[in-house]
Amino acid sequence: MTNSQSQTPAELRWQRIARRGSDATVLVLLITGVAVSAIDLTVGLDRFSWLAQRIPQITLLGLAFFFASAVLERMTLLEGIRSDLEFLKRDLDDGVTVLNSRLDDVSRVPSEVAAVVRSTRREVPLLPLLAPATSSVLIMGTTLIHFAEHHRELLLEKSRSCSVRILLLDSSAAMRHVHFATGRLFGEEESFHRELKRSQEAMVTLAAEARQHGGDFEVRAYDIVPTANVIIVDPASPAGQVQVEFLPYRASANLRPGMLLKRQAVTVDADNLFDFFVRHYDQLWSVSRDVTR
Repeated sequence: MTNSQSQTPAELRWQRIARRGSDATVLVLLITGVAVSAIDLTVGLDRFSWLAQRIPQITLLGLAFFFASAVLERMTLLEGIRSDLEFLKRDLDDGVTVLNSRLDDVSRVPSEVAAVVRSTRREVPLLPLLAPATSSVLIMGTTLIHFAEHHRELLLEKSRSCSVRILLLDSSAAMRHVHFATGRLFGEEESFHRELKRSQEAMVTLAAEARQHGGDFEVRAYDIVPTANVIIVDPASPAGQVQVEFLPYRASANLRPGMLLKRQAVTVDADNLFDFFVRHYDQLWSVSRDVTR
């Protein structure tokens, strides 16, 4: 691409005028200098006193025209360079968009996956994840004891501007066999049932407190063996996010891998992972028991 390809006709016209003005000024100064030198060498400038008196003014006027035309030429040249850079930027942005689209087409990692992490709790801090929420915060886990004990103020705050929905494992005695199986999964056979019961009571209390202050806070309990912990923020928003934490056998809470999903601006795959986990949450919510009433 040349400079003339990206400049407008007006810019090209001013550039030509500036270049020709600069060339003409140099030529006039050269002719004037030769003429004055010839007069001085032949008959002497004394015979043309009016000319001798005006040589400084003529010289200054010529230099002024020269510098003005040079500045105009440089300005039009710089404007042309700026136009070139803008054209290149647009061309580069288009190329990057096409390249990203092609990479998404051939990549084995779905485009909605923003990150895959080795430790979900260490690498995806809760505050930056939940703070931007404007409409809904949906949380699904097993005991969620860390939310009940360490993030209660954050949940109370969010319930005043968002719909907060909590899904956790049912702590009723009829679920003891599931508690035992889940406790074995986490390596907490002896303490899991007590921790779950304490967490559910804390969540119910938190929901009641939120409602007393006008908050929107619901807690439900499900009766199946958990498969993942999920946090969903503003699922209907273009800025929506989903955090998924996997539950490997006997893995410490700080060593569970997971992934962070983002909503696609244009959904090309009806089965993308973002929508999959949102549907998974909604389905489980619909068959779970309300423990806040």
